Amino acid sequence: MSQDSVERFWGRMLTDASFRSDAKTSLAKICRREGYDLTEGELNLVERIDVRIFDTIVAHLDPGLCRATTPSKKSPHSSAGKG
Repeated sequence: MSQDSVERFWGRMLTDASFRSDAKTSLAKICRREGYDLTEGELNLVERIDVRIFDTIVAHLDPGLCRATTPSKKSPHSSAGKG
């Protein structure tokens, strides 16, 4: 993972509650879904991260630094345009 990707990843973990919540299920899966270019070794390292620690860190951040919502990349057929 490039330094830029590392910084984007950690920033996202700290500022994006939706990303953090999804990461609790499978951090490696979320990284792949969101386009972080990780080697198999990096994915294995990422899977060992206890993402619950971020909740503690975020509790000390100014809420103005955190995202309210994040568009999902889960499916190109999301609810956009429906309804």
